Amino acid sequence: MILPVLVLDAGNSFTHAAVFSGDAVIDIRSLPTRSLENSGEVRKLVDGILNDHPDLCHAAICSVVPSAGVLFHQVLGSVLPGSLIDISSSLKLPFSLDYNPPSSLGADRIAFCSYCAGYSSENPVIAIDIGTAITMDVLVPDEGYFGGLIMPGLDMMSAALHDRTARLPRVEVSGPVPLLGRSTEDCMESGIFWGGVKQVEGLLAEIRHVIIEKKGRQRVNVVATGGGSRIIIPALKEPILIDEQAVLKGGKVLLDLNVEEAG
Repeated sequence: MILPVLVLDAGNSFTHAAVFSGDAVIDIRSLPTRSLENSGEVRKLVDGILNDHPDLCHAAICSVVPSAGVLFHQVLGSVLPGSLIDISSSLKLPFSLDYNPPSSLGADRIAFCSYCAGYSSENPVIAIDIGTAITMDVLVPDEGYFGGLIMPGLDMMSAALHDRTARLPRVEVSGPVPLLGRSTEDCMESGIFWGGVKQVEGLLAEIRHVIIEKKGRQRVNVVATGGGSRIIIPALKEPILIDEQAVLKGGKVLLDLNVEEAG
């Protein structure tokens, strides 16, 4: 009998909770991370999941917000019959990790890389997470983690323009906009959106060049995730796979590797 398991992804903006049966996501719930400020709110979420899935067994917590991770660990540790793991570099990973220090690689990046490690056994993979920050991490088959980069996401760019100037407003970029605007708000949205698009596009080209030059690999796969991926990725010149559940799926990979008979 396959027992359901839970994977939690607590990000800077949103928290996602996915229930897996085998490799299939059978339930997913999302809410703003800021709403999970105390154990009562966390317990309400966990109780709701357990009510619908009373045979839930193991769980993995992928958190880049320490306070949320601690609360989930406290609540789940008191109710789960099975094992509970916190995703970190100390786990058994499906790829070799060369990062200094390994413990500083974020849980979300570890989970995403764990998912991408199984995406292609022949070609390098560039993993792009477009969220509060934009991260790119590269995995090379038979070698493991090759390197990565971090830059501000769309909301962070908007916040910086507003916070570091006297008169610029805060704007929200929710989709494609014209290249040239005719108001301050329009110009800001254009700069943030097209700046993000061209940064991602240009960096992908540079990373591919490095992989070809240093590793001799001509074919490179790209996988994108994160809430901003559905805004940025369609504007790129090349088609790129978007999997908004990639971090959750990577958490399930790590659960399977680190908990006997998980899922």
